[in-house]
Amino acid sequence: MEKEIKNLTDIELLRLVNPSLAVMVGEYSVPELLNVAEEEVMALKGIGEAKAKVVLALKEIANRMIHRAKDSITSINSPDEAMEYFKFIAGKATEEVWVLLLDAKNHIIRSSRVTKGTLTGSPVGIREIFSSAIKHMAAGIVVAHNHPSGVALASQEDIKFTKNLVESANILGIPVVDNLIIAKEGSLSLRASHSELFSADREIF
Repeated sequence: MEKEIKNLTDIELLRLVNPSLAVMVGEYSVPELLNVAEEEVMALKGIGEAKAKVVLALKEIANRMIHRAKDSITSINSPDEAMEYFKFIAGKATEEVWVLLLDAKNHIIRSSRVTKGTLTGSPVGIREIFSSAIKHMAAGIVVAHNHPSGVALASQEDIKFTKNLVESANILGIPVVDNLIIAKEGSLSLRASHSELFSADREIF
């Protein structure tokens, strides 16, 4: 039975929970439901107060599960673990830039949002990225941002930003462990896909 459930589509899963919720998939994907506002839910055709409560309850359950999964990760030893940690920003409607601070053994010190932007971008400076790392004496950082488009492809801006990030890291002596793009349709490690952008003077993973 569990294998059968795993093979269901988003709309089929929602039908099992509550048949009337299947209409939601026409407006939002399941990841987007995690960030949908109450006003947006209420505005959907066929969604009254009772159904909206069910949708918002599902949203809250999913968010709690995602954040508990994130909090269970205490160290980063591979690009996959880093991308798993930042799954919670995949469905956000606007771009957010986050920084994850690591000690010398890649144990997590803390993470924080650096900036929140518009639908198409989030202006961020190098100073904002490294200020927290300097304050907390991090030995390395992982930077991550989401693509609201849903596609995890590195743009020329992403590549240019990564170059600037690594150059600054070399000056400050705080290595960039990875720069991640997180999206609904998958995630991308720039260290794995564009290793030439990164310094090779420290064993990262």
